[in-house]
Amino acid sequence: MAPEPASNASPAIRFGWFIPTAGDTTAIGDRSADIPPSMAMFERVALAAERAGFEYALVPVQTLCYEAWIACAMISAKTTRLKMLVAARPGFIAPTLAAKMIATFDQLSGGRVFINLIAGGSAAELAADGCYVPHDERYEMMDETVALMKRVWTEAEPVTHHGKHFQVDNANVHPKPVQQPHPPFFLGGMSDAAKEVSAKHTDVHLFWGDTPQKIAEEMADIRARAARHGRGDTIRFGMRLQVIVREREEDAWAAADHLIASASDNHKRMIADLWEQSQANTRMKALGAAADFRIAPHLWSGITTVRPGAGVAVVGNPAQVAATLQEFVDIGCTDFCLSGYPHDTAAEDFGRLVMPYFRPQQVAAE
Repeated sequence: MAPEPASNASPAIRFGWFIPTAGDTTAIGDRSADIPPSMAMFERVALAAERAGFEYALVPVQTLCYEAWIACAMISAKTTRLKMLVAARPGFIAPTLAAKMIATFDQLSGGRVFINLIAGGSAAELAADGCYVPHDERYEMMDETVALMKRVWTEAEPVTHHGKHFQVDNANVHPKPVQQPHPPFFLGGMSDAAKEVSAKHTDVHLFWGDTPQKIAEEMADIRARAARHGRGDTIRFGMRLQVIVREREEDAWAAADHLIASASDNHKRMIADLWEQSQANTRMKALGAAADFRIAPHLWSGITTVRPGAGVAVVGNPAQVAATLQEFVDIGCTDFCLSGYPHDTAAEDFGRLVMPYFRPQQVAAE
């Protein structure tokens, strides 16, 4: 019998999962535990997420990852309901071409694409791709890119735009998106520049894991910024979290310890030097210094020491994991983009053990 939902009065909830296109593992830092990237692995994770009830899947952008747009197109062809949260990197692709790519994906998939706005967090990775634009200026480019994409998707007449970063004359983009007025935009980031773009343009601001108290403060800041753009009531908030759930709490904590136990000191030092331009990643490093990695009773920051990016995990038995997620729901979060190791079985575990707590709220979103 399904557990009782965490709260009958909570808002609609939407769950997303993660497809590890750089490869998967059962123990981070243990090469013998690595699961190499392949189409078979991507498909296995995507189908597990779809069966478990996840609405969308985030596909990452990083040097070791497979190219996100091609990977998402291939995965989309292997699934029937799962939407792809795929990265848009302003400055790398002309805004009108990006708009055409996204609208084409949206049409051919039947409305199954979400857009993840990425500014980049590592000077070395950006330089390797030929980008030397300073941090805040990259967000200026993002602002201009999104504004221009929205125009070519929604305006009936050809669009002319003469901005600081882009010049366009009589742009006429076809096809138009299936999702109206356009596919939703997601953005994560803690810098003032990121918050401003999110407040102005995005549908979902996706925070990396932190305490509910800290997230509530950040939400209030972004809501105030969004209100200045006349959209304070339209922006949604979400959490990008790892999850380690087992039937028994002690087994969940044992799995958490096992996940990072094999990482060498050299590996940890290498991780500590990555993504130095990302304020969100700097916050992850700070959380990784917590005693026993416990930043709350069931929020654990151990993964931040062995991988860059979102490294806070919800750890516990099904009721404990659901209750911890509910704390974020109670402050106003409605999106959860989750991941766990290995990603296919972790998706299945979450769908079986935790999703029933939130199913009534998911139905409300459909």
